[in-house]
Amino acid sequence: MIRGLPIILNDYIAGQEVGNVPYVVENGCGKFSKSPKEIANIVGQWFGPKAHELKAMSQNALRLARPDSVFKIVQDLHELVKQRSLTTQYSAST
Repeated sequence: MIRGLPIILNDYIAGQEVGNVPYVVENGCGKFSKSPKEIANIVGQWFGPKAHELKAMSQNALRLARPDSVFKIVQDLHELVKQRSLTTQYSAST
């Protein structure tokens, strides 16, 4: 999304990724299909008669992008490691 590229999802991992499909489709930044033929058709349409759809999805992807997310994840992981280290130190000293 941070590159402004629409997404074509063709599957998801049950549980952790199940929400990705409706998020992408409902926010207009991509499509979902399990059919290779349909995916090829979507791409063909985007670079042909539905170029306007590609542009709109690209704009939607940029609007939803969170370029700093990776840094937030690293910060959160760092905090968890620090908390765990403190817990381990406290447990070992008692």
